[in-house]
Amino acid sequence: MNAPTDPTLRVLKVRLPDGAGGVCEHEVLETQDMSVLTVLKQLRDVLPAALRDAPLCHAGACNTCGIVVDGQPGVACAQFTRTLGPVIDIAPGEHARGWAALRDDTRKVHG
Repeated sequence: MNAPTDPTLRVLKVRLPDGAGGVCEHEVLETQDMSVLTVLKQLRDVLPAALRDAPLCHAGACNTCGIVVDGQPGVACAQFTRTLGPVIDIAPGEHARGWAALRDDTRKVHG
């Protein structure tokens, strides 16, 4: 990826589980007020199933986007990249109670 010309933008390196016990890295150009949810939506095609579902509320209230960012649990829609370093480790977290049973990875309608 080419370096951004705007000095306020960063190229973020996002590290994700590869599904086989390893980690894969992807580069994303950070935009103003970018949330981790936005990062996940940009990387949707390469995400493991546990990170692929689009959350419902987008307000940090429902915990359907529960993830682990740099080792700390949180929600993707309320975590902003500006508060993180240039390398971000993202892993699946605990979703709201019952959410996993409602998932249907075959639909692929969100995202």
